[in-house]
Amino acid sequence: MKKVIMDCDPGHDDAIALLLASRADDIELLGVTTVAGNSELENTTRNARKILDYAGVTDVDVYAGCSRPMMRDLYRLTGAIIHGEDGLGGPKLPDPVTPVKEEHGVDFIIRTLRESEEKIILIPTGPLTNIAMALIKAPDIKEKIERIIIMGGAVNDPGNITSAAEFNIYVDPEAAKIVFASGCNIYLNTLDISMKAVFYEEDIERLRAQGDKISDIVAKLLDFFSSTHVQHFGFKACPIHDALCVGVLIDENLIQYQKTYLDISVNDPLTLGETVADLWGITGHEPNCYLSVKVDRELFVQMIQEHMQKTYQSKK
Repeated sequence: MKKVIMDCDPGHDDAIALLLASRADDIELLGVTTVAGNSELENTTRNARKILDYAGVTDVDVYAGCSRPMMRDLYRLTGAIIHGEDGLGGPKLPDPVTPVKEEHGVDFIIRTLRESEEKIILIPTGPLTNIAMALIKAPDIKEKIERIIIMGGAVNDPGNITSAAEFNIYVDPEAAKIVFASGCNIYLNTLDISMKAVFYEEDIERLRAQGDKISDIVAKLLDFFSSTHVQHFGFKACPIHDALCVGVLIDENLIQYQKTYLDISVNDPLTLGETVADLWGITGHEPNCYLSVKVDRELFVQMIQEHMQKTYQSKK
């Protein structure tokens, strides 16, 4: 059983990533931490609780983390445009019943790693603020991190917030720089591959046709998410970026990786948040991450469709 902490900023794709993780046979969700990103912390925390409660996942605790980036104000424009003002536009989910835990998300991450007898996988699908703060506050936790599977960055293709930068990295580039310099075992899933793992209209309709409660809500979330992509990016197809980070734990054949050295631009306004990869090894730096290079779209679509039909079963 893979033990996982998800760190997220729901967000439609974060919400679907949470549903996928909760329904995977060999993933145990130890807890969910939230961060400001796609929306303010109050919204992302409420959205995480909403989607988990709706899916019957009431035994996985939610911890609110950092409400702003480490050194900057929270950039909200693109998140609101794509995900709606509350971060989860589209279908109206019931208000959550399960309360937020009082412990800060960063402290939960530190405590859980320190207390665990096994190594734990971290899956951050928003800005890396919570992960960086945990590593700064408690550098000893690195020994308990099996790997960090990150959604973020763009290497070969343009970013989605500037031509150089992807949203998650752009929002808190200093945090990203800390995480990539930490020496942890890092797997990075970039826009280069997530934009090739899209759901087309017929894929969404197949989800809807499955007829169960979770497949239906996911189809409705994707309806809204795809509509914003039509409006702002000019194409009718829907990436579920964050769920890829969970999917590769379910089936390692989903994504192929290349080991490389990667750093984050933090000082140049033109390239702020850029994930700069030394693909040809010319810097002499030792590789510090596994960079995604290829994805199996059909496998991913099938994985989402199959897992949304599953009934949640607690693994605790």
